[in-house]
Amino acid sequence: MTQPMTLSRSHHPARFLALWVLANLTGGFLAGFLEENGLQFMATLVLTGAIIGTAQWIVLRNRGGFRWWPLISAMGWILSTLGTSLFQGLYRPAIEFLWNQVGLWEVFWINLFSQPLWILGMAIAQSLVLGSSRAAGVWLLASLVGAAANGVVSALLCRAWCPALPAALVGIVNGLGWATYGIVTGMAAIKLLGHSPTEKE
Repeated sequence: MTQPMTLSRSHHPARFLALWVLANLTGGFLAGFLEENGLQFMATLVLTGAIIGTAQWIVLRNRGGFRWWPLISAMGWILSTLGTSLFQGLYRPAIEFLWNQVGLWEVFWINLFSQPLWILGMAIAQSLVLGSSRAAGVWLLASLVGAAANGVVSALLCRAWCPALPAALVGIVNGLGWATYGIVTGMAAIKLLGHSPTEKE
């Protein structure tokens, strides 16, 4: 479970990043589609980690040590989202303060705060697979930054598009938010898997 993990020569960093972003976009779209078409909070609180983790695993599956990635992603996500829901009173005052003092709109601040909290458990669980404390720290930081970017992009896009999109397509907003997360975490994954983004085959 802690063996070295590398990108094969057939997976150039640019190709890996493209596949990783696509996987996160697709997983995010599916989770958003399910949320907007009947499953609602079931998709957000329970299924998102499993969906995203499985989509990521499809990209990672040919590299050693990632067998449990979908399961640990699902479990970590559930623990985080349940904890965040139970203790939202602890960060809600900060959201209301920023909304009142800085402006913008409430959902922007909710997304900015909640997305990193929701992904925290998944990121910690995933980091346990990476085999070293340094790699775990890099992955955790990239995941939290990517999650914050996800929240901001999703809030901006939904404000512009959600009122005009049919329910079947609202998942696009969620998918693009997760694609943003994928860009940040994909760059971290490339570094942790042994390549720099500019390395040539």
